[in-house]
Amino acid sequence: MSLTRILRNQAGTLSHTFYVDEAATDSTVTVTYTVADANGTVVASGNAASAGAGSGRYTFTLAAQSALQRGTVAWTATIAGSATTEYDHYEIVAGFFFTLAEGRGSDDSLSSSERYPTDDLRAKRTDVEVECENICDQAFYPRYDRVVLDGTGSNRLILKLSDPIRSISDIRTIRRIAVAPDVDETFVDFTAGQLAGVAPHADGTLIRTDGNVFTAGFRNVIVEFEHGLDRPPSDLIQACLTRLRSRLNFNKNGIPDRATSYTMGDMGVYRIAQPDTYATGLPEVDAVYSRYSRRVNGTGPNAKRVPASRTLSYQPQAGSLFHRRTIW
Repeated sequence: MSLTRILRNQAGTLSHTFYVDEAATDSTVTVTYTVADANGTVVASGNAASAGAGSGRYTFTLAAQSALQRGTVAWTATIAGSATTEYDHYEIVAGFFFTLAEGRGSDDSLSSSERYPTDDLRAKRTDVEVECENICDQAFYPRYDRVVLDGTGSNRLILKLSDPIRSISDIRTIRRIAVAPDVDETFVDFTAGQLAGVAPHADGTLIRTDGNVFTAGFRNVIVEFEHGLDRPPSDLIQACLTRLRSRLNFNKNGIPDRATSYTMGDMGVYRIAQPDTYATGLPEVDAVYSRYSRRVNGTGPNAKRVPASRTLSYQPQAGSLFHRRTIW
């Protein structure tokens, strides 16, 4: 399943290619699409257009969306005699780290649209943005997210991201909260007044200031919110452009995948920096990513340290250090 990012308030093209093993295969019936947001609400549907006989590729244009969102695109077709539905992901975003023109213009080596097609640039730009956000553990443009949490029975609820490797930061707005008595029961949206009474703390804790609580339960609270910075810093953008070039040429550098060093004639042996869980292996890129990362990174006196957990609460309430549970 691929991910397509589309700029807010602009129409965008989504595409999908059907395969039988390695062969792109056309559908024998009209291919239809259904776009659904994170809540399952249908955003758009219709018939997709073929990109050409024998291509197995189908496209449609999603009308401009005014709100940040994410969801799925279901493509329904008949391939090799079997009815099938395949899925892709889409995301409506507030901005890109760089335009496709800026990406191509960042180096003369990328000038050939035959060697580096626009679709490849677009896909690798998304890869670079997602990787950068995961390594730095923060969003550099406003992003949308939706999570389902357990109600606490108190006025506090710890918010998190749907991506389990990411921590919450830079909450911009809480768009929606809905609560059910328990899992599989009907969710009821907060009123505008109730939503206004929810204050997000810097550590991701939501605090109800209207005297009410988040009903205790299992997966009975839905929160939709936006988070992230206004825009990425300029040096981070330059680092991402460097990373784009490396991603586009990942299999074109002539160095074996497992090599840790290489020799250039009489010029000596060069040791190759290695990628890691939160490192690309490109020193000039990793140095900038490290500068903006919210994760622990580096060693020695210049190492960055981040808190291991949120500040302990010393108030006598549920979830605090001194909370006391009574068993009847």
